[in-house]
Amino acid sequence: MYIGYMGSVVFVVSSHYMITPSQVQRQDSGRWTEHDLIHKKPVSQFKGPGLGKISFKLQLRADHNVSPSSQLRTLRQMCDSGAVFPLVIGGRPVSQNYWRLDSLSQDENFYSPTGKLIQTNVSVSLVEYDDSNYIEEKTAIDKYGAIGNALAYFL
Repeated sequence: MYIGYMGSVVFVVSSHYMITPSQVQRQDSGRWTEHDLIHKKPVSQFKGPGLGKISFKLQLRADHNVSPSSQLRTLRQMCDSGAVFPLVIGGRPVSQNYWRLDSLSQDENFYSPTGKLIQTNVSVSLVEYDDSNYIEEKTAIDKYGAIGNALAYFL
């Protein structure tokens, strides 16, 4: 049964294949600033919502027809390349924004007699990626890039 996906990592449970998130935790927060006043309590000001964080564990086991080394390679590539991706669980996106893989940790490794990784537990930490400012950034880059290109043409 299809559960969801995180970028190119698909969460599935069946009699032949199983990779599912467990111990899922989500943390959301607001951004606040404190303004100090003389002889009075500080005044709090709400700056806006903070970035959401999600953490969970994946148990990668060869006896569940999952290649632990292949899945680890995929996860490390997502982390090292700065990839942003949708997180979908239960057929619905977890957020209207994408997510980035902030950190990976691996423990409880078990190897076959030939040295092949057959089981590992991976802790995954995701941080929400808000791309709503992308238009402004792209416009500024295009504007200054066009000016730079024009200057380079005349020089």
